[in-house]
Order: sequence, then C-alpha cells, then structure tokens
Amino acid sequence: MNITQRIAQYVTATDIEDFPPEAIEAAKGAIMDCLACMLAGSREALSDILCRYVAAEAASPTASVVGRGFRTSAANAALVNGAMAHALDYDDITQITKTHPTAVLLPASLAVAEECGATGKDMLLGYMSGFEVACAVGEALSEAYYDDLGWHPTGPLGAVGAAASASRIMGLGPEQTAMAVSLAASQASGLRQNFGTMTKPFHAGDAARAGVVAARLVREGFTASEDALEGRFGFIRAFSGGQGFDSQQVAQNLGNKCYLVESGIEIKKYPCCGSAHLALDATFDLLSQGTIDPAAVDRIDVMVDFDPPRSLIHSRPVSSLEGKFSMQYCLAAALLDQRVGLQSFTDDQVMRPEAQALIPRIDMRRIPGNEGQPSWTEGFHQVEVQMKDGSTLRQQAHRANSGALRGVTMEDVREKFHDCAATALSEATTAEVLSRLDLLDEAEPVSNLAELLRT
Repeated sequence: MNITQRIAQYVTATDIEDFPPEAIEAAKGAIMDCLACMLAGSREALSDILCRYVAAEAASPTASVVGRGFRTSAANAALVNGAMAHALDYDDITQITKTHPTAVLLPASLAVAEECGATGKDMLLGYMSGFEVACAVGEALSEAYYDDLGWHPTGPLGAVGAAASASRIMGLGPEQTAMAVSLAASQASGLRQNFGTMTKPFHAGDAARAGVVAARLVREGFTASEDALEGRFGFIRAFSGGQGFDSQQVAQNLGNKCYLVESGIEIKKYPCCGSAHLALDATFDLLSQGTIDPAAVDRIDVMVDFDPPRSLIHSRPVSSLEGKFSMQYCLAAALLDQRVGLQSFTDDQVMRPEAQALIPRIDMRRIPGNEGQPSWTEGFHQVEVQMKDGSTLRQQAHRANSGALRGVTMEDVREKFHDCAATALSEATTAEVLSRLDLLDEAEPVSNLAELLRT
C-alpha cells in the first residue's frame, strides 16, 4: 500500500475513541483558541477585503463567516475564516511541523460540518484526523522545507491536512479520500517572502479552501492520482527540495504515534510570530525582576534557536504587519510597554519615535556553535541586555516540549477567548459559545454553534 492510500485508510477508519483523553481535550482547547483568533481577526482590514470578494461571488450560502453576519459557500467560508484565524498571528503552533495547524484545519472542518449538517463530534474528529495526517507528512519532509527553501510550512501541509479533515466529515471512502489528498497536494503553496503582509494569513485560508475544494470535487467524480504524496514527482520530494526526506515515515508513524500529544499544541501568549515568543518570555522574566529603562539600554543581543532571520524577516519594520515579524520591534514594545498584546501592533505603535530609536540597538543571532543546524535544536532563547552603565542583564527561556496542550491551561484559553471575542460578540453570546464548545464532543449540530459565531 502506498503512502497516500495509507493516509486514506487511516482517515476513514479512525474514530474519536482511538485518541487518548489528553489529545481530545487539547483539540477542544485548540478549537476554542482558534475561534477566538477568528473573532478578533474578523475586525482586521484583510477581513473586509476578503468579505467583499466572496460577497461578489454570490455563492450558495451554506457555511458561516465568523463574526461577519453572513453565509457563503463552504470553500469561501474556509478561505475567509482561515485568513481571519491567522490574521493576528495569535493562533497556535505545533512542534514537529513548526506550523499553525488549527488556522487551516478548523476553518475547513467548520465549513464542511455546517454544510453537511454534521455534529460537533464529527467536526472534532475531522480536525483531529487532519492534524495527525499533516504532522505525519510533515515529519517525513526535509529540514530544508522548514528552514531554507522559502515555503511557509503552514500552507502546503495545511492543504493536505484540510483535505483529510474535509474527507472525513463528508464521509468519503478510501479511494476518494486518497484522491482528495492528492488534489489538495497539487494546490499546496505559500511563500515566506510574503510575511509581514496580508498574504501570510491568506496562506492559511487558501490551504483550508484547497482542502474543501478537493474533497467536494472528488465527491462529484473529479479524479486525481492516489500517490501524489510519495511519487517521484510528488509532494514529499518536491517540497523537500529533492533530498533529505523519508516518505516511509508516514506509514510507520501514522496511527502509531499520537501527534496531538507528541507534537502538542502551543497556545500563543502574544499576537506575533512564534519565533519571537521565547525571547519575549525571557524579556518579561527580566522585567519581573526589576525595571529596565529603555533610554539606559546600550544594546540587546538575542540568541535564538534558528538561523536568522527565518520568519522574522523585518529588522526595520514600518507597519503593524511587519512589526509582527520583527524580533527588534517585539522586544522594543516589551521594554517600552511592559506588555505585548493586540494593542501593540498598529502602524502608530510601530512607528513611534521611542520604538524606532530602540530597534537598531537590538541584534538577533543563532546560539553560537549551532549555526546551520535545524531550527529549534536548542529549544531556548537568551536575551542579554547591555546597559549604558556597563552592567548586563541576562535571561533564558525554554520551549515547552511535552504534553498535548503546552504552556497554558484550559482556563488560560478561556480567558484569551473572552478577550478576543469582546471585539465581535456580546458577553451573553460569548458565554453561550463557550458552553457549546465545552460539549463539542457530543452530538449537537455544528450549525447551532456556527450561528452564534456568525452573529
């Protein structure tokens, strides 16, 4: 059996009872967190543009656009909801693939589940199946895919995972599922050079849409190969740059590992690129020990567990979106404001003179001796603040590397949901949404939840 067919067999045969309780709880937390990010993202400028775009399509209204008060087609809803989920770069990460999994998988699963009249349990299983597939394929790819070739890992892997999620919820058989995954693989894309613009969150939405389109077309009789992942000219080799991959890992790991536990879901504390988060943790640890006067700082050296710039491509940002992908601005904001939150990323905040004065004094480099190694090898960042009086402040922060829901509790996720939802929902509606999310693994139709989120 080839790899793509093995994935199809897994997707069609796996049930919710095959996952440990820890994985199910983490998946529910990830869904809650991603919906929070969608609601906050629904107020971003890119959401206005995308909503105008899909409204002009006049598509059949079968799936809800979160926080925007209307329905569109399942594919269009997946596109807009995915982009909104990733708009603030506040959505989760998973360790093995270094991707933002839920911003792709949930929009696809939610749209298809609502269109099909599926239950919350169906949607949850679709999401979890897609997560496992994306991680299994991702682990087989070369390190160059993640670090050197320019791909935004979330886009290509997300498209494959979204096709698996949509196929499961639609009830496609093994042959159809294999073709849906193959068709999604031919739509997969996303370039890191677009970071700091509206196109980065578009990657998540486009991947979600690709998965939905693939499953729907195959259901109607559209054909694709059944070996588009592992073939000589397939996804795994192509996205690996032709070397450093191991396709057989997919068959060996899928269903034998539980990636929801082994790779985990990292819930973000800050609405910016995850590559800056450990350095921010270290900076806030320093600030908790005493006040640091930004005017008294001579320079800041940040040592990171990747070869810069990787995703942090804007060392001299001039806009809110560029600021999200700037280690220099993120640390400047932390020192100036003693917090980094939704209010940190506006054009005015990035361009304020005190931030622009501090940014050139912040330098980012790889932890010495590990240059050229795969990202996240060390699992920690170190921030060293050199003061003008000659004193030095130094702090490390380490990456959480165990457990399914990492770095937070479910109560933390609920608090983040309240904060984000306040931009789009009333307090009463927020409470009702959270109540329904707590019971997501039961048999209530997803349409009831979608209606609350839409309005």
